[in-house]
Amino acid sequence: IYGSEVVIARLVSDSTRTRLHLLNYGGRQIEGLRVRLRGKFGTGAAKAFGFGNEALEDFAVANGATEFTISKLGIYAMIELPAAK
Repeated sequence: IYGSEVVIARLVSDSTRTRLHLLNYGGRQIEGLRVRLRGKFGTGAAKAFGFGNEALEDFAVANGATEFTISKLGIYAMIELPAAK
């Protein structure tokens, strides 16, 4: 996780999808949070508490990793990524 020292993450996965849960314990909204995950995933979407559904920006898969940016993060967000084909 780039751009914040106050976000913790939990990653859970099964054979069809991966979910990334982000918790912001800093008390302030974060803008432009960059996330990098090892592995290849399809384009997903974020569901951010207080903001609803958000598209993942700057989505890229390269060098065995997936990176994307979440435009706004309040207290909590869940990102669901489908398995890459």
